Amino acid sequence: MTLAPSPRTWLAAALLLPLAAFAWNWGDTYRLSRSGEEWLIPIQGYDPRDLLRGHYVQYRYDWPVAEPNEDESRWEPAYASALCVLGEAPHIRSVRALSALPGRSRASDDKDCAIVLRATLGARREVRGLDSGIFYASQTEAITLSRRLADPKLQGLVRVRVRPDGVMRPVALEFRPRPAR
Repeated sequence: MTLAPSPRTWLAAALLLPLAAFAWNWGDTYRLSRSGEEWLIPIQGYDPRDLLRGHYVQYRYDWPVAEPNEDESRWEPAYASALCVLGEAPHIRSVRALSALPGRSRASDDKDCAIVLRATLGARREVRGLDSGIFYASQTEAITLSRRLADPKLQGLVRVRVRPDGVMRPVALEFRPRPAR
């Protein structure tokens, strides 16, 4: 005599399987978002916030650009698909675009990189690869942060967590006195 599972058992399994998959997916995404190194990136602030769309501060990265080699033309980090970061976490000394020149492999280019940042397509039009980003905050915090970003005496820094695959996510905004140039 064999006991076959009842229809209720199959129904319960069918309902629990998507929930288990969702829980596993959420847990894996959460673990991935908490992994990686934190880096401080200088930013220039601008904040065309729309209070109907949410509370956030918008900014542009102010990359400390390394001087190009003789065989490279002047490049803009905003248009690079990947940046080689030189320095030691969390402080960036300089960045340079990873080479797409003929005869040079990208693997040989990133040997001296502390970390490689990769451009991602944002879910919002305000996030443009390695050019700009947004930081979500409460309404009062967003107003305070945008005022501090507008202060010419302060240098804004975004603390990002860079995952092993090079994707970065903003964690916090910090401010320091602007260095004399």
